[in-house]
Amino acid sequence: MFALTIDQHRSRTGEDLVPALLDGLAPVPTVLPFERTVGDEVQGLLDDADAVLAALLVVLRDGNWSVGLGIGPVETPLPDSVRAARGQALLDARAAVDRAKGAGEVRVAVVSASQPEVAADVEAVAGLIGTLLRRRTDRQWAVVDAVDAAPTQRAAAETLGVSPQNVSQALAASAIAVERAVYPVLVRLLERAEAP
Repeated sequence: MFALTIDQHRSRTGEDLVPALLDGLAPVPTVLPFERTVGDEVQGLLDDADAVLAALLVVLRDGNWSVGLGIGPVETPLPDSVRAARGQALLDARAAVDRAKGAGEVRVAVVSASQPEVAADVEAVAGLIGTLLRRRTDRQWAVVDAVDAAPTQRAAAETLGVSPQNVSQALAASAIAVERAVYPVLVRLLERAEAP
């Protein structure tokens, strides 16, 4: 099982971003849905590696969060709320988010008591993806989002009012192809980390 504990960075000096984060995470399939657990902290329980990737992409793109991922067993039967859930994955997520708070530009950490080496690999790949997400400019994001929403790059260029060459250049500079090529690697590592 995968537990994500997400804590707002510098929450005492800024606005409460939890409602917007919960909206962003709402489409992600969960076993126990993401919810505010205490203060500016959000937690959710997942059983699918692709869903973990989807959640990480939301949180890491935003950049206002420290993210802890715990991988391991959870006591069953599951309660109705993640706040009442217990198990090693949740303990590992707590340890991970505490460590993530001390990280640099990309505040993400992964802990698995049973598979520490694979957890370290997951953390390295998640950190790489997070670095690419955080270094993308607003203009590059606008192009990436427009291309994702359009049937073709040419259509995206028309929507943006730029040339197709501008779109191609922005995509290349954004390193979106490199980032997305790493997604299957992260998913495979997550699946390996969860395997008994």
